Amino acid sequence: MKGSNSKQNKAQNLRLVLSQIVSLGPISRVEIARNTHLTKQTITNMVEELLEANLVIELGVKKEGSVGKPSKMLSLNKDAAYTFAFKINEKDISAGLFSLNGEQLNSLNTTYKEDKLINQIQFLFETLLTACQLQKTQLLGLGLSFNNAQERSIESYKKSKYLQSELSHLFNLPVALETTASACAAYHMLHAEARQLHSFIYIHLGDVVEASVVYDRQILLGQNGLTGAIGELFVTPETDKKTAELGRLNDFVSLNSLKKFIGKSGCNTESLIQYYTNHPDKITPWFDMAAEPMRIAIHTLESLLNCQTIIIGGDINSWFLDKFITLLRPFIPSISQFGDRHVVRLIKTPDVDHISLKGIATLPLHAALNDENMKTLSLSPLLNLNKIQNLIYT
Repeated sequence: MKGSNSKQNKAQNLRLVLSQIVSLGPISRVEIARNTHLTKQTITNMVEELLEANLVIELGVKKEGSVGKPSKMLSLNKDAAYTFAFKINEKDISAGLFSLNGEQLNSLNTTYKEDKLINQIQFLFETLLTACQLQKTQLLGLGLSFNNAQERSIESYKKSKYLQSELSHLFNLPVALETTASACAAYHMLHAEARQLHSFIYIHLGDVVEASVVYDRQILLGQNGLTGAIGELFVTPETDKKTAELGRLNDFVSLNSLKKFIGKSGCNTESLIQYYTNHPDKITPWFDMAAEPMRIAIHTLESLLNCQTIIIGGDINSWFLDKFITLLRPFIPSISQFGDRHVVRLIKTPDVDHISLKGIATLPLHAALNDENMKTLSLSPLLNLNKIQNLIYT
């Protein structure tokens, strides 16, 4: 992305420089200038503001083969502020407190009743702050992902928007909202497997199967914020006996389909992980059933979008993901296998056990990196912004 040296574009330039430092750091001022086409003076001004706010720090990094003093490199100060993550589905709340680079300080999980949701969120918020010995003034913001697999996507989305506004007013903090898949894609772009990628798809195996499409390092939201509902793809010609609908990906690959398969439809994600960890043989037939529909879905995504790669993760553990990926190979031939490939077709998410909360915690920082991302952020009109929030959000 290129910037503008016009004084009127200060906010855009600052977000652009910050984006370079977050995703490519440690990085020199010269490299930022080369990537953004901003002048030396513009970059100096932007960097000085970021240094003054303590959001960015200078490191003396000696490059291989260089002589003399180490050059000054710019890096994100991971402890300049902290972010909260709330992942909420129809029965559970997962909450975590994180550094700006995605390092988890602490996390908690609990169940909730619908009329007590806000009370439970507030309890988790206060408990984690106390446990980590932090003050609310040290927070950059909250990340939020809400999904009820029993509702239509649009209804769940409307509820999540209402909850976002409610939490912004309750805590007097910025709240960034995305699907879990988009949140995980943001984490991969800033801190993990996609730092050097321009286009990719992230697939998330949860109660429903979600995807996030990233093009030119921008998450595509669609006209109603629901882009990526790949669980709705038809993947078999078989029809449901009750509805006469064709078989959808969610019917075969989602964690809800696994819960139904083992006769535990009411269990939460934590209980499900415990079950298949203790009884791997009981879910082997489900893997065999799920593999081919997922292979079809991957082929469909590759044929339509032809991104650099697909990254896969979910509300699962490493054993589950390794087992599933093994059954997906060999992949169905597609246009993605042709030409010069610099990245493999499918990438496994490292530390998949924690990817959901890591991704959601990334959202407050990700929102600040360009104007489009800011659309995911809710700022209460009465919000008193601290120094860092005022710098990157206004």
